Amino acid sequence: MIDLFSEGIEQDIAHVLQNRDARVMEQKLLFKKVKDNQSLINAKLNIPGPIKNNYYLMSVFRWGLEQFLRGMSVSYQLIWDVSTGPEAFVIIDAQSSSVKENATKFEDHNEFGRLFDIDVLILKNETLHPLSRSDFKEPERKCLICDKPAKVCARSRTHSVAEMQAYINKLINNNLEFSWN
Repeated sequence: MIDLFSEGIEQDIAHVLQNRDARVMEQKLLFKKVKDNQSLINAKLNIPGPIKNNYYLMSVFRWGLEQFLRGMSVSYQLIWDVSTGPEAFVIIDAQSSSVKENATKFEDHNEFGRLFDIDVLILKNETLHPLSRSDFKEPERKCLICDKPAKVCARSRTHSVAEMQAYINKLINNNLEFSWN
């Protein structure tokens, strides 16, 4: 069994916040390229703990992103392979509502989709915002480990980082449909 968290550069809150600022800048630049009937998504992994990226996590990310984008018309794609976690910025030739519907289905029904956070961005009051599940009367995301809403478990720290990493390790090692090579 591969330990997905045995290697990588440990991240702290300062690195994560710095990356968030860079992400917002990239989103603003890319949104200027989005035409009518197109959508901008930002995809990333939900990875607990200080190790957010390495060869294995990037492989899982690329494989999962490919699964999500299957059948969609992609006009632009940029992947960041950064130590704070892999990310993708994708412009898709489709309305944001249908892309959000696909993202929700992927996150909820694909085994690896539960590890992903796929934001579909829209302009609201001249500011970029991700579409919300509640905009489509969809239930909140569930926790990786239990059936409670993910936000509730995260806020109350119901599960330890070690417990979540063990779950992710088991999930990925038991469901490998791709090669590490």
